[in-house]
Amino acid sequence: MYFYLFPSFAVGTAVATAVSPSNAAQKPFGGAKTSLDFLQSTIFARDEDGILNIEDPIGLKPTFQWRSFSNEEDELLYSGGTFAHLPAVDCFDPESSGTFDVAIVGHPFDLGVSYRPGARFGPSGARQGARRISPSIDNGVNPFRSWATMVDCGDIFNTPFDKHLALKQLEKGVAAITAQKAKNHTVGDAVRIVNIGGDHTITLPILRALHKTWGPVAVLHFDSHLDTWDPVQLGGGLSKYTDVNHGTMLHIAHEEGLLSNNSNMHLGTRCPLFEQHFDLNNDLRCGFKYIRAKEIDKLGVEKIVKRIVDTVGDQYVYLSVDIDVLDPAFAPATGTIEPGGWTTRELLEIISGLSEAGLKIVGSDVVEFTPVYDNAAETTAIAIGEIIYEILQWMVNVPVARPT
Repeated sequence: MYFYLFPSFAVGTAVATAVSPSNAAQKPFGGAKTSLDFLQSTIFARDEDGILNIEDPIGLKPTFQWRSFSNEEDELLYSGGTFAHLPAVDCFDPESSGTFDVAIVGHPFDLGVSYRPGARFGPSGARQGARRISPSIDNGVNPFRSWATMVDCGDIFNTPFDKHLALKQLEKGVAAITAQKAKNHTVGDAVRIVNIGGDHTITLPILRALHKTWGPVAVLHFDSHLDTWDPVQLGGGLSKYTDVNHGTMLHIAHEEGLLSNNSNMHLGTRCPLFEQHFDLNNDLRCGFKYIRAKEIDKLGVEKIVKRIVDTVGDQYVYLSVDIDVLDPAFAPATGTIEPGGWTTRELLEIISGLSEAGLKIVGSDVVEFTPVYDNAAETTAIAIGEIIYEILQWMVNVPVARPT
């Protein structure tokens, strides 16, 4: 048997064969696996100028399916493609109905930003940061091997030229996924989605799509900013195109009746205000309470979790995490940084506490990740991977049935 030492001209082709989700993972349900020989399944390819004779080479198998279907193969942690190597599925195809329970979907959109752009690259950056995600000693639970079948739907196409058309495309994409039947419908009969942004404007079309199934929901809004600004304040009321942005979407969601009354919360808030009394009064009118970032030093995680649980009660919950809720030391790669935020550990502990409390989560987003501002260690990308992983555990821990 021969194998070959990293020929530069062949690496790109071979890697695509080994790890691209467009190959074996595109239709992972049903059908037997096809085994690949050694040369097909590794980065090594034929190079007549440099060969080694090895009697028993070790084959590297493509293993992006193991998280849901097989845990018996080796894993290339540094390979990419899908979030945490989940199977890639065309979730918009009616034939995929009944084949999954929880979906990851990207929203490459940043037409609503008011400061630094680049969040349209967030979905691909988040998948890159999640390539090493696996069950941890912290919780001892593997959500990928639970009752819920998880998949990565890829990204929802949206035009970069027209904000309102793009938002309609995102809404239509989310609605198509949530209309699918859940695979394990005896446990939880609704497909749930973790949406990766994209700027925070994407929360609006997601809530519009979810409203068809769940009605008004309680929004837990982890963010340094309020995002309930009246469009006259943020956007200037100049036109319908300036009105909808990443700082007004919750105001608009309230106006459209998408939010529960007085069960919504801002968490980790520390933003500047345009006009103090107007902004805060408008926020109160939109049905929000808030816990400021600095209050964690006095309250601690447990009391914050209790306050959230007491506020939300038995409402259906939508979780929205703007990565700028974290201090820039832990998440520098975002559009509008605000010093004095929470640590990654504090945020993960709060999300875990909400899961343990049994809050009924029906959907989530993680937004405002702008990879170009990340550091060489990929601090923000890796933090986002862990946050989404914690959300997935919450969805597994708390199955939810559609309202009757």
